Amino acid sequence: MENIQVKVKDIVLRPVNEVFDSILNPKKLSKFFISRASGPIKKGQNIIWFFDDVGGELSVSIKEVILNTCISFEWAASGRIATVKIKLDSIDSNKTSILITEENFPLDNNGVKQALGQTQGWTDFICCMKAFLYCGINLREGRNK
Repeated sequence: MENIQVKVKDIVLRPVNEVFDSILNPKKLSKFFISRASGPIKKGQNIIWFFDDVGGELSVSIKEVILNTCISFEWAASGRIATVKIKLDSIDSNKTSILITEENFPLDNNGVKQALGQTQGWTDFICCMKAFLYCGINLREGRNK
């Protein structure tokens, strides 16, 4: 059976090191994505991300961390183990390209539904990241279980 991949790409008007640090640093990540983390993102670590606003938590297995370039991990946010890669590319001193991929989802009704849900989630991730980096606003505040 064929598989499909989630791909979400955007431009963030911040230097690549600032975008990378906002993902790597759990104190910053908690300002736009998670509520809290059991530890920092480091290659080979297994951490828990807590989403207190929706009453959930996810185990995250960090596979790769390349400074200002890439973070890769496995998790089961969609109900199945999937690999996420967040790739960053410096366009200029104040502009970063971000590409988030998540794979592999089976090309069937359930897989397409899961992939669409993850696409929505990663789009929200980037929107919330931009609000935090540009204005210091946490768009997740006010969300409830």
